[in-house]
Amino acid sequence: MHGGKLTLVCPPIVASATVNTNGKSIHRIMGILNIFKSNKSRPKTALKRKKETEKFLKSINVPIIEHLPMIEEEYEVRIRKPNEIAERILILTYLNYVVEEPESKTNVIHFIKDSGLWDKVSPDEKKLFESEELTKQEHINISWRSEAIWVLLWVINKVDNIKLPFEEVQIMDIVSKLPEFMSDPMDFKNTAITRTISEILDFSDLTYRIHWATRNSELNNDTSVSFNPSIVMERHYAINWVTYYVEEWDEITTDT
Repeated sequence: MHGGKLTLVCPPIVASATVNTNGKSIHRIMGILNIFKSNKSRPKTALKRKKETEKFLKSINVPIIEHLPMIEEEYEVRIRKPNEIAERILILTYLNYVVEEPESKTNVIHFIKDSGLWDKVSPDEKKLFESEELTKQEHINISWRSEAIWVLLWVINKVDNIKLPFEEVQIMDIVSKLPEFMSDPMDFKNTAITRTISEILDFSDLTYRIHWATRNSELNNDTSVSFNPSIVMERHYAINWVTYYVEEWDEITTDT
């Protein structure tokens, strides 16, 4: 799917969840993937997916742009293996941890190496793990990866539902889905089961179009779209990695 890396220069934004649709707060709408109903007997086309997403966004008064392209067809997309997604979750989680607890860095790096994960750590992440001191910006960027972790947990069925991007995920909610700290991650990896291609692409398409709406609202000082832009960015980054927008984690973009 469809830029650049997250480069926040301010503390996390706590988005308002007061936009209403027929008297109901949007963020209270059921899990995103319950919005779209698909015929499991045959793949959903990219055009049908686009039209469904646009219809839903219109129903909650989120602007769309009709010439924004379709994403991949179900028959042409590649999805990461569940084991690979589980490993990426663990790497991102431990990177977040050493940012908060820098005195644990040496032990955490040893654990990652002993667990066979170090080769899966990206070049940029290795620099962060091994840095003597992180900048404030690097600290902020890493902390926002919790939103990417939540999406990846959803992709491998460790999270049942994922809501629209208004409120930040709570760290304890993430921790509750993970193996014990520095324990053998094998069971976590072996029990990862990827969601259906249709579910993943429904989420991908919705995130893509929400990201366009968020960027458009920022450019035009439109306050009617109250999605949290930092959450949207991280979700877009994560789902683009899952669907092989490009091969490597460090090279992912979030074009709209």
